[in-house]
Amino acid sequence: MESQCFEPIGFVRHNYSDDEVRRRGRVEGTVVVFEKYKEGLRGLEEFSHIIIVSFLHKYRGKPLLVKPKRLERAGLQVPEVGVFATDSPERPNPIGLSIVQLTRVDGNVIYVSDLDLFDGTPVLDIKAFSPSRCPKSATAPMWTLLDNV
Repeated sequence: MESQCFEPIGFVRHNYSDDEVRRRGRVEGTVVVFEKYKEGLRGLEEFSHIIIVSFLHKYRGKPLLVKPKRLERAGLQVPEVGVFATDSPERPNPIGLSIVQLTRVDGNVIYVSDLDLFDGTPVLDIKAFSPSRCPKSATAPMWTLLDNV
């Protein structure tokens, strides 16, 4: 299998510290897309949400068992589960997937809310989110529903 290198198409920008992003979980910010990819944003403003694929450049490790930290910080009892059962940034491959609310697009700058990425995070791809991506039969354990607490 041939090795593939990825090149960012832009970067996340906001004025929150890493600790604030960890504590709050969701912040407002922008994705600044490089000019050479600007044309690829055409039509994106018609969507309410987008998917950001990112490189988690500050990840610390590769644990296979984790406790969802946002829920623990909220004082909730949560089980230790496999990393693949969570959205933990600590993963075998530091690839992030974030669904954010799109506020507006201005040139090569995308304004978003509900962002869970650090300032300076490299963005690898952006995909429009459509409700058709949500299977009606989707289920999840009860502890994941507490994430909105």
